[in-house]
Amino acid sequence: MRRAHITWIAWLAPFFATAQVDYSLIGDRINARIKDGIAITEGVIRVRRRHENDMDFSKYNPFYWEGRSTTFKVEDFTPRGEKKIVFSLFTEWPQSDTTYRGNDLSAIYIGDPLAHETERSKFAINARMRHVKEHRHFEWVLDENAFKAHPEHLQSGQLLTFEYRFFNDVEHPPWVKQKNRNPHNLFAYYSEFLRIRMGVPGLLIDDPDSPNAFPSPKRYAGGWTTIPTVRVEPWSALQQQAFNLTPANAQNFLLGRTWFHTDMLSGRHISDTSDDKPSLFFEDMEAARAKYAAELYNARSCNTCHVHNGDSLLPDPGQPIHTTIAKLSGAPHPLFGRQIQTDGEHLEGELKLNGLEEHDVTLDDGTVITLSKPVFSVSGQPDLRLSLRTPPAIIGMGLLEAVPEALLLRLAKKYGGEARMIDGQIGRFGWKAEQPTLTGQIKTALLHDMGVRSEGFEQLDHGSDIQPGKALLGEKPIALIDAYVALLGVPPRVRPESTEVLAGEKIFHSLECQRCHFPNLITQDARYPELTNQRFQPYTDLLLHDMGDGLADSSDDPYARKWRTAPLWGLKNTRDAADHLREQFAPGDTHVSYADTQAAVKKNRLQLLHDGRASSLPEAILWHGGEARGSVQKYKALSKTDRQALEAFLWDL
Repeated sequence: MRRAHITWIAWLAPFFATAQVDYSLIGDRINARIKDGIAITEGVIRVRRRHENDMDFSKYNPFYWEGRSTTFKVEDFTPRGEKKIVFSLFTEWPQSDTTYRGNDLSAIYIGDPLAHETERSKFAINARMRHVKEHRHFEWVLDENAFKAHPEHLQSGQLLTFEYRFFNDVEHPPWVKQKNRNPHNLFAYYSEFLRIRMGVPGLLIDDPDSPNAFPSPKRYAGGWTTIPTVRVEPWSALQQQAFNLTPANAQNFLLGRTWFHTDMLSGRHISDTSDDKPSLFFEDMEAARAKYAAELYNARSCNTCHVHNGDSLLPDPGQPIHTTIAKLSGAPHPLFGRQIQTDGEHLEGELKLNGLEEHDVTLDDGTVITLSKPVFSVSGQPDLRLSLRTPPAIIGMGLLEAVPEALLLRLAKKYGGEARMIDGQIGRFGWKAEQPTLTGQIKTALLHDMGVRSEGFEQLDHGSDIQPGKALLGEKPIALIDAYVALLGVPPRVRPESTEVLAGEKIFHSLECQRCHFPNLITQDARYPELTNQRFQPYTDLLLHDMGDGLADSSDDPYARKWRTAPLWGLKNTRDAADHLREQFAPGDTHVSYADTQAAVKKNRLQLLHDGRASSLPEAILWHGGEARGSVQKYKALSKTDRQALEAFLWDL
């Protein structure tokens, strides 16, 4: 039931009032309810190739958008005093139901997520589900006999973990058609590990250290959209669906992903760099999606720039750049417009990183930090004033859109910052807060970065006679991309209550970083019910702040020194997404462990700030100026131990 007439001020207050919050304070739980004394939990399964703790769990498999929609329901009768829990599975396409292959359910996790592959997915109960209807509806009952057999695991209030396994019928004609198109087509699938508190409706995420412990409420960085820990493939943590995704939006989310991965010139599906089994559209689908891009662009698919839904790194000096965007400072250029398009039949120029301008900053304890500023050029155009823009990670954008304007205006009044008004709305997307809506941000990126026109965004960004794409991209594909981006799940915090992280959090506040990187925001009514009335931790106020001359664009524009506060959540995940380390961790290798991949991605390159100039957190901090000058001076006075604690906190987000 929706919470009526609650103000955001009253709702936000309890989060600051107590260190130990109840799960209910995270927000509304759209897929959880009590009916007739039965605790009902529903949800959407994104079909997986392996168990949650294995390689190949996090990938999107061939034809993920067709015939794979799968949902579940758990009806827990224990609140009524009955020893009974009913698990139901509903699939889009018919499933195999034979002696040797059928739909299974495992419950009561007794494995070790850090152990060898055979131990990572161990359950006390493994049962074949009962066929109910049309080979699409299956059921299994955890009954009184199971309660008697496992009394230590089946007590009211305990955590109960379960997993579904199911198999598409390989004789189903649409599945056969898929197989003929793509020999990598799969039929065997797993769900996530799903966790409930017995007697209470609603899914829970994991605890990173104890497989059967309840997660800290502070781990819920994205409200109830927060996903469990992506363990063995951390480079994929930014690509998972919101954990509270509803069946009504599940298929649009998957179809939106197909558009996010569509080459707007050829119409083909562009796989991620970590994929080993390519996704292929049918020929008619490719033809329908082809030739929307104009004759010039920077990239031809969204995921080309947003690698694994994160950013993309600058290449080595001298190499051409396509996925970091070169904006032109000041008024639009008569030939090039507001942005240099670096690819296509009539590209406007070749963008390169010439080198780095470096200077040293000495901290109060004598530590020397070298700051580097990249220098860019466009071939044959030495006088262009360039401002580079790295593509940001795209998690939580639906939540950010749903933050009430009254809250942002209150933050501006209390802590400073400018709410940039765009057509009567507060701009909240883009490095300069140039777009107030997610749809507007998507359409702008399609137009300027890929040369794809849509309604209201029809003038290509150039001054010469360039042939546009075949037509405007329709509102339906735009809406699907919107659904995908808005409903991506936010990765959890790691260990927010550890001693070092809490110490770092205190230092963060002592430096007054939270005045701009505001820790907690809330949503009210959202376009998607999954995002309504959620409390989340983005560490931004979505406002513009003067960051000083060091970060300023080279123009007289009134916004040259102003930048929207970049959200800090998911810093670790953006770094992890930068390199999938496929040569080191081959797909299908069952021996790869959580410890292996987590240690490896921590060594990934990092490029922060609007042009990727900062390769470390200290560098990013020390580039701050203007309104943040006082915070930087306090940072320079910290001891090495305090700086390490601050970094531990930031990497936990």
